[in-house]
Amino acid sequence: MYTYLTITAGQRAGASLVLDPLNKTRIGRGAECTIMLTDALCSRVHAVLSRENGAWWVRDANSRNGTFVNGQKIDEAALDEGHQLRVGTTEFSFHQSAQPPTIGTANDLNMTQTLIKETSVGAAFADSFALPALYESEQAQELLLLYQLSIKLLGCSDPDELMRIALDLLRDRTKASVAGFLWVSDEGQLKPKLVIPEKAAAEVTLSEPLTRLVCEEGHAVWIANQHAAEDALEHYADALCVPLMASGGALGAMHVYLEQGRFRQSHFDFAISVANITTVALVRARKEESLETDFERLKASSPGYDELIGESPAMLDLKAKIGRLSRATGCVLIRGESGAGKELVARAVHRASPRADRPMLAVNCAAIPAELMESQLFGHKAGSFTGADRDHEGLFQQADLGTLFLDEVGELSLLGQSKLLRILEGHPFLPVGATTEMQVDVRVIAATNRDLHSYVAEKKFREDLYYRLSVFELHVAPLRERGDDIARLIDFFLDHFRRQHGRPNLPLADDARRKLLDYSWPGNVRQLRNVIDSAVVLAGDEGIKLSDLGLREASQNGLDSLRIDDWERKLIAEALRRTAGNVPEAARLLGIGRATLYRKLDEYAIPR
Repeated sequence: MYTYLTITAGQRAGASLVLDPLNKTRIGRGAECTIMLTDALCSRVHAVLSRENGAWWVRDANSRNGTFVNGQKIDEAALDEGHQLRVGTTEFSFHQSAQPPTIGTANDLNMTQTLIKETSVGAAFADSFALPALYESEQAQELLLLYQLSIKLLGCSDPDELMRIALDLLRDRTKASVAGFLWVSDEGQLKPKLVIPEKAAAEVTLSEPLTRLVCEEGHAVWIANQHAAEDALEHYADALCVPLMASGGALGAMHVYLEQGRFRQSHFDFAISVANITTVALVRARKEESLETDFERLKASSPGYDELIGESPAMLDLKAKIGRLSRATGCVLIRGESGAGKELVARAVHRASPRADRPMLAVNCAAIPAELMESQLFGHKAGSFTGADRDHEGLFQQADLGTLFLDEVGELSLLGQSKLLRILEGHPFLPVGATTEMQVDVRVIAATNRDLHSYVAEKKFREDLYYRLSVFELHVAPLRERGDDIARLIDFFLDHFRRQHGRPNLPLADDARRKLLDYSWPGNVRQLRNVIDSAVVLAGDEGIKLSDLGLREASQNGLDSLRIDDWERKLIAEALRRTAGNVPEAARLLGIGRATLYRKLDEYAIPR
């Protein structure tokens, strides 16, 4: 015997809703209601229907506007065939029949159907299975299946494979003939994504009108089909359709079709739980996929993002030292001129370390205002200073268990240096405005183009911090001292930017190449990259000419620097070049003793 209500007036007029004799049926606007109505005249729980002693009763649940049976306001009343029930502006007729009810909706779902169950879906309804379910063997088994599903989806980052895992479980648990997923594209269009088993994809069409209905209303529905004459699903007896509701709207809907028989209430509840778990996993997987795509696009547009290009003695020595640092855990200080590639070296050190599977965050200390330095590095609490309207997680917290690259570390304030020293010594730190200290595990790689020795002497940089940062020290040679690497970098950047700007066959004139090779490159690799990028864009079809390079003419008598150590380094490198690396001959050219030259080579980290 089927007992059901048919909506005669109000939203979804004509729909039939089957009543469960074993459970109370609540009608109202609240999420806990079995029949949810978007009716302003309804209370949260307006009325309750239940079967007692062989009869069906309706009771008013202290509603604001009352419950009516056959036009009479009631507190409670017994229901019989054909009775009219009114709740707010929605009217129902009560029926009992040996056959399931049907409604014709050819203009909407294109099938004859019975709406057996409807339930809201979303994060708020993800706790359908509570702890009491553990005492029932069937629901305990379903809890275990959901737990196993969660573990599988947690380790899956491919959205398509993730949906396949969820649909396989849902189809197997409900013994369904077909399970599928229709997703909502960015343009709001419904796109068939997956049908299981695959052979059924050519035989069945997932209902787009049904998907659109459940996605718009955020309701899961359980519908019994009644073999409409021209229905593509005419040989399926039962259907579940559950939307995947995320914070930004519906992602799509899962469909489950049964060829013979009926689904059970536990199948419906299980499908909702699977959909809720899958929604969380799908949002995460799509976000990871988007971040990965953006990262790869960024790498493709940034030549040399993660590789150290060069075979000069200085670069080979640097790469060898990075390799020897692979198991070291102490801080690393990278010295070198601006644009020489200190961040690339930092990334190489990070990739070679045991923390390679954790993120490396990079911050340019020179770009952070002095008054915000402490807040950016160590975080702050809401209200700790003007403009701090919310808690801020500092870079050290964000980089916990990973690596933090502090570029231009010489620009840190003395107060910031003091806090940094405490962290490097393993002490907890206190975010601005906080009362509870925090402990992090972060490896620090620092870089500077400043002479920290002189900064220490001038009391601009703490001596104890300097020794803590420079446990391992690496020197990045300026481009002008890297010999044939200039030619390698020219070819590398030229090839990259020709492909990026769609000019793969653009030639480089001989005199332009000679100019690039002979130039002193005060801006180092960064300047070379920008010069090539600009030249590829601005050059005519005949090729890159000398005039396209945009290099200023460096006067032979011009002074790029007034620092004595800069000129010492240049003179030593030039003497070694002229003597093919013969140290005694180079010392003779420089007019200094051999021991002095050896000491200078070590001081400036110049390869012999």
